[in-house]
Amino acid sequence: MITEEIKQFYSNLHFPGRYSWEDLKFYEEQGIYNIYLREIDAVMSNGLDVLDVGCGTGLVSNLFADKYKNSKFTAVDFSDSIDYASSFAKANKINNVRWVKKDFLQFNTEKKYDVIICCGVLHHIPQYEEALAKIKHLLKPNGKLILAVYNPWGKILKRFFNINYNCDILYRDQELNPFELSFTNRQLRKMCDDLTFHKSSPSVNNHLVDLLALTNSENGGLVLYIFSKT
Repeated sequence: MITEEIKQFYSNLHFPGRYSWEDLKFYEEQGIYNIYLREIDAVMSNGLDVLDVGCGTGLVSNLFADKYKNSKFTAVDFSDSIDYASSFAKANKINNVRWVKKDFLQFNTEKKYDVIICCGVLHHIPQYEEALAKIKHLLKPNGKLILAVYNPWGKILKRFFNINYNCDILYRDQELNPFELSFTNRQLRKMCDDLTFHKSSPSVNNHLVDLLALTNSENGGLVLYIFSKT
C-alpha cells in the first residue's frame, strides 16, 4: 500500500534532518534567511493556535514554538521522524508543542487553528484533496494557511541535468521518495479558490511563479502560498 511505503520512507529518512539547539538559536538571533521559514515567520505572533501538518523532525514547530512561547502548537506526523522532534523539544524545554504521531487523515480534533502550516507535505499525500479539505475545515475564520507544494516546472531541469542537492537527505527526498505530485500556480490557486489569496513565494509580486520554480529544481520547484479563510 503506497501510504505505508511513504510512511516507511520518511521514517527512515528523518526529513528535513536533525538539528541542534545552536541551529535554532542562529535562526532566532541572526535572522531567518531561508525563504520559506521567513514567510512562515512573517505570519507568526504570540498567542496563536498553530497546526503543523506533516512536521517531520519538527524543525518548524520547535523553531517557532521556542520563538513564540505564548503560542500553542500541535504537530502531526505519521512517521518515526516525529520521535526526534518530541525528544528534542523535551530536552530543550520547549513545552508549548503537542506532538501527535498519526496519519493526518486519521487525526481527529474539534479544535480550530489560527495558523495551519503544511509545507512540503500535500504533494506526498495520495488523498491530497481530502487532506486539503480537512485543513480548510480546521482553519479558523480569518485564519492563515501556509501551504508549500512542488511545482512541475521545477522538475523540468531534472530531465536534462543532474541537480546538485548539496545534501544527501535532500537528494533522497527529491529523487527516491515513493510518491509525489506537483501543481502549477494556476492549479494550486484553483484548489484554494474558496480561500483568500495573499502571497506566493518565490515570485515577482505574485507573478512568474511557474518560471521561478524552474530555477528552484533542487527543491522540486517548491512554492509557498499564503491564504486566509473568510
